[in-house]
Amino acid sequence: MSEQWTTSEDPPEEASSYAARPSHEWARTHGDPVEMLTISREFGAGGSDLARVLGAKLQWPVLDRDLVHLVAERLHLEPRHIEPLDEQCPSLFARLVSSAVMMTPPEVPVDVESTAVLNPDAVAEAARAAMLAAAQRPPVIIVGHGAQALFRGRTGALHVRLVAPLDVRLDRICGREGCNRPAAATIARRIDDVRRAYVRRYYHVDVRDPCLYDLQFNTGHVRIEEIADFLGTMITARRGALAEGR
Repeated sequence: MSEQWTTSEDPPEEASSYAARPSHEWARTHGDPVEMLTISREFGAGGSDLARVLGAKLQWPVLDRDLVHLVAERLHLEPRHIEPLDEQCPSLFARLVSSAVMMTPPEVPVDVESTAVLNPDAVAEAARAAMLAAAQRPPVIIVGHGAQALFRGRTGALHVRLVAPLDVRLDRICGREGCNRPAAATIARRIDDVRRAYVRRYYHVDVRDPCLYDLQFNTGHVRIEEIADFLGTMITARRGALAEGR
């Protein structure tokens, strides 16, 4: 027989006792102290904004756009060569060019753009190494790049996803990029598709899987500052619980 929901005017004693607890008590009795926060985001939902606000509030370092510079250092390239390949999967053209260059005798000069030769797989591997290195020096906030999958199951990691209705995201994109709504919609869909493909290729998960996250926020209804306040309070409370030996 399948389970059925039952209702009554008076909730069970256990439910009443939990409902009566203030939010900081939940933080102290449910979960490990947080030393890493990963932020997955739909394009235009405010992932970088949340990382910046929360990072300033907690005084935690943020690994977001700076990851491009860390990857460039690891690959001994200029950041401008990495930026077009950040959170990208290799195209068929890039794979063909890379294979052709590797098969060309070293004495034959080859005049191609470095971004066409550089394999996005190498960029993704360097990004993974940079995130692992940052994780060795917590606390840290990491935005995107499959961090929610890379650190899935890690003690002390809290995984958050930001979403928002498309109309809300288009307003933000237009305000930021100075484009019209049809162009913004094209950009949003393309970047969301590319990011999903990136995480699927390198971490074999779907970014839309709710089980990858501890918390998901709709920034069309909850402001970034409110989310940062909530997370900051929870993280601080858990840290206090550890100091008190609870």
